[in-house]
Amino acid sequence: MERHTLSHFHSLLRPWAPALLIIVSAALWWPSPRAMAQPDWREADWGDVILRVGGSYVSPDDESTPFKYAVLQNWDLYNARWEIDSETSWNLSAVWQPLDHWGVELLYIGSTGFDADLQGFRALPGRNAIPLGDFEVTSSNALINWYPLGAECLGRPYVGIGINYTDYHDVSLNGELSDFLIDSGVATGPGRLSLSYSWGVAAQAGLDFHFAHGSPWLANLSLLYFKSDTDARITFPTEPGFDRLYSDFDYDPWIVNLGIGYRF
Repeated sequence: MERHTLSHFHSLLRPWAPALLIIVSAALWWPSPRAMAQPDWREADWGDVILRVGGSYVSPDDESTPFKYAVLQNWDLYNARWEIDSETSWNLSAVWQPLDHWGVELLYIGSTGFDADLQGFRALPGRNAIPLGDFEVTSSNALINWYPLGAECLGRPYVGIGINYTDYHDVSLNGELSDFLIDSGVATGPGRLSLSYSWGVAAQAGLDFHFAHGSPWLANLSLLYFKSDTDARITFPTEPGFDRLYSDFDYDPWIVNLGIGYRF
């Protein structure tokens, strides 16, 4: 029971690990109140906080290796490659700016749904592709931003670098591909598609533009890129038991974020 509780706690904490790592690093780097001899904390300047919400255009890289067995190969699947179209989603971010030219940002890209095909699949007459399946993706990013211009400027460009955690969920194998595995004698029953999670480096460039001097409202435009490589598996029943097909999938998306924010 205790082991199950700890496992559940770890699964809840894992998507927010990048944010916790940045916060802990910032806390260790920030001088202590005694060292700085700060005045009363109620009179101290803790910097600004910006909250943003907006939409995202997500364009995956969709590089992949073919689905293959550990030894012998199904050449119809081996010659096929992933293909995924771009999609839209939503985003939510919070930025803490303790210094004029530096900020810590937590950026969340909401659930984005994708339909994947296997291009180059020629086992079916007159066809060059077969649907692979569909899945949802969510991304949590923790970044440190640098602002070259001061807070008095209407437009404040910035660049940032940090870490990303991407979670793949609601994954399902397309029925047509599952039927092909059965009809070709590879499987004896329906298969299952699975994708893992990933950690990677994230980088962004953006612009906060205030509507007027002294106004807390602003518009935001940013371009985000992060590395996300995951393992894909198709598991299916066979006469001896079970077998698997493996593929390495590189999500690696370019994401354009457009939103509105409020500075506190």
